[in-house]
Amino acid sequence: MAIHQIQFAYQEQQDRVLMRVSTTEGDEFRFWLTRRYTKRLWGLLVKMLEQDQPVRQQFDADTKRTVLGIRHEGFAQQGNFGAPFEERDYRRPLGDEPLLLARAEGKPREDGTCLLRLHPQPGQGIDMVLDAKLLHLFSRLLIQVVAKSDWDLQLALSPDAPPGEAEPASGRRKLN
Repeated sequence: MAIHQIQFAYQEQQDRVLMRVSTTEGDEFRFWLTRRYTKRLWGLLVKMLEQDQPVRQQFDADTKRTVLGIRHEGFAQQGNFGAPFEERDYRRPLGDEPLLLARAEGKPREDGTCLLRLHPQPGQGIDMVLDAKLLHLFSRLLIQVVAKSDWDLQLALSPDAPPGEAEPASGRRKLN
């Protein structure tokens, strides 16, 4: 299964995020993300982002955060965030109604990609293999949709960095 498009859309009446994933094979998967689930998923995504080889090979925490932020912004510039989600007659193997996600698991693979497993409490979900670029773009989409919600939830790459931005190399500000 190769990913074609991913869309996150906040649904105010549901107070949930609708995640849609389409594949190059013509399948579409739909899931609901609650605030609670999104908060837990974000922690997992950050850990996965930190396992990226260029980040992991850094020795100190400040440099790791800086490299993570630079890579995140670099990949974000390569993303096509303005393209609308293609509406067509997709097959929906898990049904037409979105499933409420309850479990998430992420782990690195030997080839440098990550496996992200998103599943409802009972039943089948989706397993996605994400390279570094796709993992960063997935994370950026999640940051953007949460910013549009009324969840009072700040998703950031590090605890004290602004959402979606790299933290300065030094945590201290200097006056000239």
